[in-house]
Amino acid sequence: MGVSLKTNSKKFGLNATELKYIAILAMLIDHIAYMFVPSDTVLHQCMRCIGRTTAPIMCFFISEGYHYTRNIKKYFLRLGIFAVISHFAFTFCFDGSFFVFRRDSVITTLFLSLLSLFIYNSEKVEKAFRLPLLLLILAVADFCDWGANAVLFTFAFEFARDNDKGDHRKAVLAYAMVAFTRKMLPILYHSIGDIEVLKNNWQIFGLFIPALLLLLYNGEKGGGKYTKWVFYVFYPAHLLLLGYIEWKITH
Repeated sequence: MGVSLKTNSKKFGLNATELKYIAILAMLIDHIAYMFVPSDTVLHQCMRCIGRTTAPIMCFFISEGYHYTRNIKKYFLRLGIFAVISHFAFTFCFDGSFFVFRRDSVITTLFLSLLSLFIYNSEKVEKAFRLPLLLLILAVADFCDWGANAVLFTFAFEFARDNDKGDHRKAVLAYAMVAFTRKMLPILYHSIGDIEVLKNNWQIFGLFIPALLLLLYNGEKGGGKYTKWVFYVFYPAHLLLLGYIEWKITH
């Protein structure tokens, strides 16, 4: 009698946990460059180019999470709590004070991105109110890290989702078009008259990196029970650490 050996082999590509870990590492590299590497160096540009990876990947998983979360209220609550916590870490790191309220962290931007998807998709929100509310969210997002671009990235992933096949190529293409139009095209346009614009801002083309990575997404979750908490905890923790290091250097 033959024996069937069943293996739980991993699909080719990157699972969600691996992509999020890549995003976390890219974010750390970006923030180290912003805080400690002179902005007129090639190293600074290279590190910040890598840093363009993070926000689009997290926006992609906001869109995915909206559709796959078991409890949207808990998802909102989790993002909301860490948005408040991260605000103080964000301003301490980048403004040198816990109590600055002129801008907010990317966690708030991700919260607004999730809220925009809820408003757009929910039958509980009257259609007449959807567009004004979405425009308001875009305006508020511009006071946060990555601004309205992150919300638009999220919508690009959302509009081009392939619900049946699990094929992410259309979503990635939609994102790439938005990223090129919103961020890259203006740089290229202004570079026609002044090549220094391109020389000083070529790191923005790092926005193509997450597109390539997301094409490798195999649809698997990966990780363990507490994996989803890693980004939420790491984000404010690393900002507090970098802010403390910068404070020690300057005082």
